[in-house]
Amino acid sequence: MRLNIGMPLTYVEIQKHIDVSRFKSDASLRAQAADIIWNGIHLFRENKTRQYMSHTGKLVKKPSASHVTSIGRNDQEPARIILISAICQAWIIGVGRAPTLNNKKQNDSPFMTFAVHILGAEGVGHIHQRLEEYWSIRKHEWLENSTESEKWRLSGGSEPIL
Repeated sequence: MRLNIGMPLTYVEIQKHIDVSRFKSDASLRAQAADIIWNGIHLFRENKTRQYMSHTGKLVKKPSASHVTSIGRNDQEPARIILISAICQAWIIGVGRAPTLNNKKQNDSPFMTFAVHILGAEGVGHIHQRLEEYWSIRKHEWLENSTESEKWRLSGGSEPIL
């Protein structure tokens, strides 16, 4: 489901969304979180479609008329990861703890509601699946590279094997 069809998010809308979310009341943290998300959205928009520079300096979809592009949809995973990373980092800064994705047999967590609004507005599909996949990989890397088990206990996950 795509929210705000044809209307990309603006910086003011991001600030309003942060204000109604469970962020700390510190204005500098909220501004920092909004900047992180805004930069992530810009990088996502730049990288979600493959473009080439023509000989005149314009961005085009094909470098030359004889260029054959591969059949099928362009892989947008790297662009999605940039945006999801920005949302997670902004949440950690604004709330002060790692995001919890879903509560079992209950409604979505506050982070999931926050992220669904931004990702949906940017046209990302299968949002729950994408967030869970990203967070499982990120959590595994943090647990693997950590030496302090309590510090990296994320989202109620398992502790590293000693």
